Amino acid sequence: MSEQRHSKRLDPMSTRNTDWFWEEAAEGRLSIQKCGQCGALHHPPRPICPECHSADRELTPMSGRGTIYSFMRVSYPPPIGFDEPPLIALVELEEGGIRLITNIVDASLEDLANDAPVIVDFEKTAKGRSLPVFRLAAKGGGA
Repeated sequence: MSEQRHSKRLDPMSTRNTDWFWEEAAEGRLSIQKCGQCGALHHPPRPICPECHSADRELTPMSGRGTIYSFMRVSYPPPIGFDEPPLIALVELEEGGIRLITNIVDASLEDLANDAPVIVDFEKTAKGRSLPVFRLAAKGGGA
């Protein structure tokens, strides 16, 4: 993990089903929910498995490596908490086909491409919570 970034971003919304996700992020870890019965990985976190409907949930650490599935720059309306229009991406993690909507940091729109390798990093919100963001693997030290 590179040095912690700090921004004017708002804190994420947290519920009893997602608290663990944000606690893991605060520790610099990207973890995903896994069904304790059928083993299916799923995100976002939810109270029951969408595959087998079990309430048996486990945390599974992810490598933090993935690829950009799709991306865009949000310009209008001006996003709250960003100094400049953010790069939003749908990142597919290398484990289990999980996709996360996230930000790509330290890159320009011209740097991005579908299937580009990315690696997780963490950025602080204005109130000090940690958010998982991604950077291009070539710029972040490799995946």
